[in-house]
Amino acid sequence: MHLAEGVLPLGQAIAWSALAAPTVFWSLRGEQQTRRDIPSSPVIMAGVTSLLFAGTLMPLPVPVVGATSHICLTPVLALVVGVRRIVWPTFFVLLLQAVFFAHGGLTTLGVNTLTLGLLGPLTTVGLWALFRQFGVGGAFALALACGVGGLSVYVADAVVLAMALSDAAAPATTFGVVLLGFAPVQVPLAVLEAVVSVGIVRLLAKRRPDLLPDSLRALRAVSVRGAWVMVLLLAVGLSGCGYEGIDGTVFGATAEKAGRTPAESIVDLSQGEIGLALSILILFGLGFIAGRCWERVFGGRRDALPR
Repeated sequence: MHLAEGVLPLGQAIAWSALAAPTVFWSLRGEQQTRRDIPSSPVIMAGVTSLLFAGTLMPLPVPVVGATSHICLTPVLALVVGVRRIVWPTFFVLLLQAVFFAHGGLTTLGVNTLTLGLLGPLTTVGLWALFRQFGVGGAFALALACGVGGLSVYVADAVVLAMALSDAAAPATTFGVVLLGFAPVQVPLAVLEAVVSVGIVRLLAKRRPDLLPDSLRALRAVSVRGAWVMVLLLAVGLSGCGYEGIDGTVFGATAEKAGRTPAESIVDLSQGEIGLALSILILFGLGFIAGRCWERVFGGRRDALPR
């Protein structure tokens, strides 16, 4: 999901950014309208942003393959808060990661926002609506919609990379190479994303069903077996943090082989003592926000949120 700096030709980078700009503006305008109608919206969206930041930055290894990648979380969060409201937190999170953690880039910020913040959520919401249309709305349908939504982000990245490298290799060849490269990592992580997504929705349905749309409120029961499966998958995923990320091994390596070596970040504040201090401050701040949101949304009384 994090296409690196310098991977896209300048013209394509500008074009993707031009497409992303009105999308982010549309999302921000929608959030302003929502906050006028729902005063508690800032608390909810602060928690969404913190969760999204952690999920998309944390490298989750797949020990069998020996590489790491990320779950997306935007698919399930879009089901909870809506596609329109998930775009601007995605942009904000990707901007922080590019500037303070050299993860992604400013020239690829537009396309990364569109794939992670718009395409993945739209795929999930569309699948969920289709399942509901046919009378299927259980945990398996939710898991399938979120898992496919997460995979769609990486498929879109493969399409973007194939277009970007079309002058050095056949687009179909590049697309196939990237797909084959990330499939052994992303398919297992799609399963993890599906399980985590169902867990998030079930937790909200049990503790705060008023925060969910009607179609998700029925998923209340959290089986002991399902909880242990999620814990096991998380434990396996966190068992090998020394692996190299798929962003570099697949996306970066494919671009480098085609003669377009990823560049250094245009703005990189992750180096040096000041950068380290700022990174720690950001992580601490987002952790504090997440903790407060958890307390107010899950730990307090039903009337804990402001009216």
